[in-house]
Amino acid sequence: MKLIIGLLLAALGGGIQGAFVYPLKFMKNWKWENGWFVFTITCCFIFPMVLAFGTTPDLMDIYRQTDSITIWLVFISGIAWGIGVVLFGLGAEFLGMALGIAIITALNAAFGTLFPLLFLPSDSFSTKALLFLIFGLLVLIIGVAQVAAAGKRRELDQKKEGQTSSSKRVSFKVGLVVCIVASIFCPATNFAVFFGQPISESVKALGTVAPYNVGYAQLLPYFIGGFIVNTIYCIYLFIKNNSFKNYYNSGKTINMLLGVSMSGLFMVGMVLYTVALTIYIKDIGAVVGWPLFMAATIMAANFLGLMSGEWKGVSKRAVVKLFSGIILLIVAIVLVSLSNLFS
Repeated sequence: MKLIIGLLLAALGGGIQGAFVYPLKFMKNWKWENGWFVFTITCCFIFPMVLAFGTTPDLMDIYRQTDSITIWLVFISGIAWGIGVVLFGLGAEFLGMALGIAIITALNAAFGTLFPLLFLPSDSFSTKALLFLIFGLLVLIIGVAQVAAAGKRRELDQKKEGQTSSSKRVSFKVGLVVCIVASIFCPATNFAVFFGQPISESVKALGTVAPYNVGYAQLLPYFIGGFIVNTIYCIYLFIKNNSFKNYYNSGKTINMLLGVSMSGLFMVGMVLYTVALTIYIKDIGAVVGWPLFMAATIMAANFLGLMSGEWKGVSKRAVVKLFSGIILLIVAIVLVSLSNLFS
């Protein structure tokens, strides 16, 4: 029963997080950076601060007792993640939720598995694990190619029909490159978790912090790094587009609430997965919970993308290509996750 509850929580968390950019579609009289900045302040600064200080007593003492190199490595990981998050938002804006999030999430899963291998001993990965990983990566490449072909077909179909995509009009190739680069930086979370182990061990030693709350203290420097990168980019766009004045436009209250809801969706999805992993799924989380979380993220993003008209006026052939590619991406995520079982 605990396993079922854990799997449901992981799936729910993935579905909720897959919807976090959806509120951007409803913001009126704002540019992308206006909504993204509200998300940045709340998701990368306010919420992490509240969670870390609210769940961990004597947090500053823990940081003072931790080697400064550890703090800096977690912080730098956050900067890398911040670059990935900016590109994630742009990728979803350029290619749409359905296409952008599917590509980024699947590649993120693959890179997130590959990068930690750089720090593992050569004999820590078995032959069977490598076979699952290699096969998973091959399926992933085919899936990305299929989804990319669907996206290119969509672009051609919508141009032919004289329609404007609900996503920001840029070259499909540019959008695809943005998504691929985003997926390279987003797995920096794994590095933050790896380098931040001394922090989590100190929190555990207190004996008063619930297991599912330990990570908030560990990841606070990481979120601050991400906050700085996202803030700098938003300020750059404010200056370039003269868009800061949009905060005084009509509808600003609703837009602000939509921006906060983006953070809420992102953080709730993360918290649900953390609870599922630490309480219900535990040891098999990397094999069962993670692929389920990622698959739910992709499916939710695609459902909302289709519902919002991103694929309106597109041929059935393109939609079939999209869904066949998504199925391959989910299979690839499962295969890559299974490689952890034999490592």
